[in-house]
Amino acid sequence: MYIDFRAISEHQDGIDVCIIGAGAAGISMAVTLAEQGHSVLLCEGGDADYSERSQECYRGETVGDPYIPLYGARLRYLGGSTNHWGGVCRPLDRYDFTAKTASSETAWPIGRDALEPYYNAAVSLLGLETTPADYLITNAALKRIYFSLGHPTRMKEKHAATLSESTTIQCCLTANLVALETQNGKVTTATFRNYQGDFRQVRAHYFVLACGGIENSRLLLWCNQQAQGQLIPEDATLGRYWMEHPHATVGKALLFEPAALGLDDEYNVFLSPTADAIASRQMLNCGLRLHRMNAEATQELIDELADQAPTLAGRISTWQAQGRMIHGAVLRAAWEQEPRFDNRIELSDELDTLGVPRSRLVWRQSDLDSHTIRESMLLLGEYLRDNEVGRLQMEDWLADTPVHLPTEGEIAGRHHMGGTRMSMNPEDGIVNSDCRLFAQDNFYIAGSSLFASVGHANPTLTLVQLALRLCDHLESRLAQTPSEAVAARPI
Repeated sequence: MYIDFRAISEHQDGIDVCIIGAGAAGISMAVTLAEQGHSVLLCEGGDADYSERSQECYRGETVGDPYIPLYGARLRYLGGSTNHWGGVCRPLDRYDFTAKTASSETAWPIGRDALEPYYNAAVSLLGLETTPADYLITNAALKRIYFSLGHPTRMKEKHAATLSESTTIQCCLTANLVALETQNGKVTTATFRNYQGDFRQVRAHYFVLACGGIENSRLLLWCNQQAQGQLIPEDATLGRYWMEHPHATVGKALLFEPAALGLDDEYNVFLSPTADAIASRQMLNCGLRLHRMNAEATQELIDELADQAPTLAGRISTWQAQGRMIHGAVLRAAWEQEPRFDNRIELSDELDTLGVPRSRLVWRQSDLDSHTIRESMLLLGEYLRDNEVGRLQMEDWLADTPVHLPTEGEIAGRHHMGGTRMSMNPEDGIVNSDCRLFAQDNFYIAGSSLFASVGHANPTLTLVQLALRLCDHLESRLAQTPSEAVAARPI
């Protein structure tokens, strides 16, 4: 049920879990924990629908390479950025959880086996389609991969009835986290503020911060500063190792044998390098997206080829006369970014309307990022040439040495990851393999800010799998928790 911010204490006599943030991770956890019979307070800083007073809290600055304005890169109301999510999803690859040859920083403290039990439940919560298994392409260092491309899920709409009617979920809007108090290794209270300047302090057995891949870092940086470092004593990596998925249009392909890649039957085909190719080429993971051209655009590509390879163009004309199917394709890509300590979320000197410092994103792409997309394109080009099934035309910027990544166009996927990374120890990250702050026994983080590395796949499915895994962990702990009343009080 929904409760008014100023009436929290009147409607509340005990909280098992206070979840801060109602996006993909927060709503998934609230619904799941409620089904398990636990009392949940779900606090969302925004309104039920878009409002300028909430969205303006996302204003911030960027330093380094050009990036999407922070104000427009995410949404701050019930349902979070799933309100403009395109619904494209797939799990991370198994080798994305390991230390890659090109960067040992890509290792997670858990493997994909830890998340696979939650795949079906995550697919159901997100309203996704299950996808066919990936398969290797013959004579190529590439595999054919699949994404769920169903209708995008709006979490607030899909779970509206549960949030409204549940007797174990209390959902409070305009509840913005502004402080955390800790004592003896536990968070004792979370302080929330609304837009009218009212405050409430909430106590719960367990707290989960699920505010997104920028806000999780921003809020923890601010709360740790106010707590004089007692919340996260070893905070060297807080806000660090922030990552995105660079996106760009990377070239065109002319396919003499479109069936070799499946483009004869489908208009979109997705490819990625194999684990062996990633290791041997000293690169990271990458997703190549082939979008089939129409007949007119295909012919234009053939005419361009005639200027550079007239003999080949003549053979193509003969094939066309014989009725052989030939397709052109536009190539776009999204690739893995190297986890780097210097890419980070910081606190700005400017405060938002709630009195919290705004975000400053320091983000630069590395030589390894550039190397990854060029090598991925070379893998495809070599396969097409060596097997006489096509030719590849790369964008001019990929031929530069060093590669200068585009500063206009897509740039990135609005996939905000890292900043509160999962690790084996507090020197290397912020949370342990159970998603818990190292120094706090009852405070957890959910969302893509946990990612130690990012592969190339869109993060939503993985972050929901992680959230459901956290629900099971909390379920086991709550089974051992004394049933004492935990109240919230006004201040």
